[in-house]
Amino acid sequence: MDPRTRLALLACVGLLAVSLDRPGALGVLCALCGLPLLGLRLPARRWAQGAAAIAAVVWGTVLSQGLFYAGLPRVALLELGPLTIWREGVTWGLVQSLRMVATLLAGIAVASSTPPDRLHAALRSVRVPDGLAFLAASALRAVPETARALATVRRARRRRGRPTWKRSPWAWLRLEVSMLRPVVASALRGARDQAESLDSRGFDPKARRRLRHPLTFAWWERPLLGLAFGATLAVVGMRLLYVLYTSEVVYVQALRPVYGFVRAWL
Repeated sequence: MDPRTRLALLACVGLLAVSLDRPGALGVLCALCGLPLLGLRLPARRWAQGAAAIAAVVWGTVLSQGLFYAGLPRVALLELGPLTIWREGVTWGLVQSLRMVATLLAGIAVASSTPPDRLHAALRSVRVPDGLAFLAASALRAVPETARALATVRRARRRRGRPTWKRSPWAWLRLEVSMLRPVVASALRGARDQAESLDSRGFDPKARRRLRHPLTFAWWERPLLGLAFGATLAVVGMRLLYVLYTSEVVYVQALRPVYGFVRAWL
């Protein structure tokens, strides 16, 4: 798939994540964003770690919003002594967490399947400033390197001492922070080496250059983009009409089915 198609689909996911306001619709969006990850053939351990991270994000957001929801009206869902978990807060927290999960899954899918040089070429082809395009490609290239450095530090620390889970929570937190120091130092050294390499070669981000492998759309990508943009614009338009209706700005009686559809499903 052309990297420009991936960036366009990522933009559609961002718009849909902001426009959708129902947990069911956002759950379907998360499932669609997670489908491309199935082709990466990751080990079972990585899938378990990813599922645990997503569960932690959803649980933390739902719990915090359920406890501290201040909107009215609100209905108590669970009372634990002085603490009250509000039903509206739980729903709002679930919506916010699913928005984050959808965009996160889509971003991981694009970052893991797009080489940095192709991403740089795609960004330049859509008129992104050269400096920003190079910065995005460099950041994408640094993600796997940082992950490998963190895995190396964790493996070395595990072989030198007792397991992390046997420590107290505060000791575990201090250990996690201390393990970030060599990772940050390695990232800084890598950034310095890259800057010196570019400077020694006389790199100019504004210079015109020819791609060895030009970007080309497959025959099915343009219809896919048309379908994705059409669906996204339809959802955003219906959501905008519903907001204008609930804000008592514009009401069109003929659009009552649209208002009902947005309220029930979007």
